[in-house]
Amino acid sequence: MTFWDFCAPFYDIASKANGRAYGDMLKAVFEIIPEDSSVLEIAAGTGAISMAVAEKASKILCTDISEPMLKIAQKKAKKRNISNVSFQNLNIFDTGLPDNEYDVVIASQVLNLIDHPQKAAAELRRIAKKLVVLPMSLIKNLRGFAKLIIGFYRLFGFTPKLEFDNEGYTAFLSAIGFDRCEIIQIPGRIPIAIAVFSPPPTHYPAPPSQQPI
Repeated sequence: MTFWDFCAPFYDIASKANGRAYGDMLKAVFEIIPEDSSVLEIAAGTGAISMAVAEKASKILCTDISEPMLKIAQKKAKKRNISNVSFQNLNIFDTGLPDNEYDVVIASQVLNLIDHPQKAAAELRRIAKKLVVLPMSLIKNLRGFAKLIIGFYRLFGFTPKLEFDNEGYTAFLSAIGFDRCEIIQIPGRIPIAIAVFSPPPTHYPAPPSQQPI
């Protein structure tokens, strides 16, 4: 059993410890998603973001490596009568999905937890047609109650590879290929930064009649 399998029953409760910021993040992601987009959520956990944007999306593939997490997400969808979300175990490094398969790819709170984030970032960019959305809790140099919350998580095996403040997250994103992101700041006990990356348009050769002479 992995850490994420173990904490699946408590995952939503833990999110409520940063309730206002977490709720504001869900609202912000909803606003970011273009109407009728196809959406892939990688490392979705219990599917909070997928559920939050389902009303606006044409279809959503909600994925995680943890089966217990996905089972909870499926129960949420059934309880809320959400029919446009499907569920699948996927590896962030090798999804097996075609290029440009989804309009929007969302990966929340994951790139700081894994080895080789550059490889994962390349996979996210490959799949996304329009946007990559990357929410991240900023846990570096927290104080007071927020620091206690993160310390409590660590007792149960939460071991991020990297911790960020605003500047550090922006620099990290640039280093792994997400340069020139729009960053949306969500204040709270534990602040959240939502990075929004727009892949550059694919350039095709002009038809022969339009090519410069």
